[in-house]
Amino acid sequence: MADIFQEVDEDLRRDKALAFWKRYQNHLIGFAIIAVAATAAVSGWRYYKQQRIEANGAAYLQALQTLDHDPKAAAAQFEALAKDGGGFAVLARFQRANQTLKDGDKAKAAEQYAAIAKDGSVDKALKDLAGILGGLALLDAGKPADAATLVQPLTGDNEPYRFSALEIQAQAAFAGGDKKKAKEIYTQLKQLSSLPSAPQGVSGRAEIMLERMQD
Repeated sequence: MADIFQEVDEDLRRDKALAFWKRYQNHLIGFAIIAVAATAAVSGWRYYKQQRIEANGAAYLQALQTLDHDPKAAAAQFEALAKDGGGFAVLARFQRANQTLKDGDKAKAAEQYAAIAKDGSVDKALKDLAGILGGLALLDAGKPADAATLVQPLTGDNEPYRFSALEIQAQAAFAGGDKKKAKEIYTQLKQLSSLPSAPQGVSGRAEIMLERMQD
């Protein structure tokens, strides 16, 4: 008797399975096709991405090598990478700005550094570095007010480039004729120079400038 009930139960299960398959087979086949296609697409994208990274890396190295003997040609290569260089785009933008500075166009170089510093898609460490380099370029270009504004976000207590940003602001104030503000910032730098995070020489530079501004 138990065997009969078991056979009936198995028959019912088969009937239910067949009914389920007949009803949903098109959906199941569709899902299977989608899953296979999605897996292939992901694998294809990863391969494409890896190929792009390798190609951009090779192009960046080529541009660096070209820089030694043909700066103009290298500038064009960096320009192309800056527009569509993936992870190497930011490095190419730095190189482009650096070359612009070497060519003597300080104002344009400052704009290029500032563009990196204000780009929300760029890693913070690189953005901050671009801000400092842009601030220095703006000082050299005779735009102290713009330099002070650019580095202002980097003067906070926990900012890694705090001391450099403060020095730029102090120099900007001095260059702009605001000796009072320059003295305040250099005095602050001198006081902060005892901190472990203070770079070497900041106290001495602050002392020299304070002596220079003595009336």
